[in-house]
Amino acid sequence: MNANFSKNSLKHQIAQQIKKSIFEGKLEQGEKITELQVAQDLGVSRTSVREAMLLLELEGLLISEPYKDTRVTTISQEEVLELLIPMRLHIETYALKKGFDTWGDETNEQFKLILENMRKAIHYEDYPTFIDLDIQLHELIVMSSKLDNVIRIWESIVHRIRLHFLYQNSKSGTLEKWLVDHEELIDILINGKSLELAVESLRKHIIDTNIPDVYLLD
Repeated sequence: MNANFSKNSLKHQIAQQIKKSIFEGKLEQGEKITELQVAQDLGVSRTSVREAMLLLELEGLLISEPYKDTRVTTISQEEVLELLIPMRLHIETYALKKGFDTWGDETNEQFKLILENMRKAIHYEDYPTFIDLDIQLHELIVMSSKLDNVIRIWESIVHRIRLHFLYQNSKSGTLEKWLVDHEELIDILINGKSLELAVESLRKHIIDTNIPDVYLLD
């Protein structure tokens, strides 16, 4: 890791750099991370690193215990099946119901741009970018609801969702299939006239693109 930091919001900048390393797979799940090493890599104080790491613990990306190591968090089949997928189904379908009728050309163009960039990521076999675009797609659905409480709940779990995508999808190696799945969903979201069809397609998409490969997490 290497970066130049300003004094303003230093802990947030350090946290962002660590987060980037996690999401790009440079720091793997369960990997030990130390204040000293990060401070040396980034040329910052250990105090600032400690503050940044505390932020990442709150976001569910790092885990530490008193007198033990700090490590990148892991994610299990159980968490995905029993917590993340049910929460996503409730949050995203509820947001879709609230936002669907308000979508216009601008929202549809955002969906199309995400899909276009997904195709580019597939071409270059760029897993991290594809995952980021996947998150953007689902986040667009949530944000379009314009419901603060729904958005806050989403934001509280989005990093765990991203880790799930990263750890599971990097093992499944089915980028082309993911693209087809997202093409089908976006086509219905943009061109479908029925809210019921859109909700059912989103529900099916979340289940079908996650559950078959969840065994890869353990």
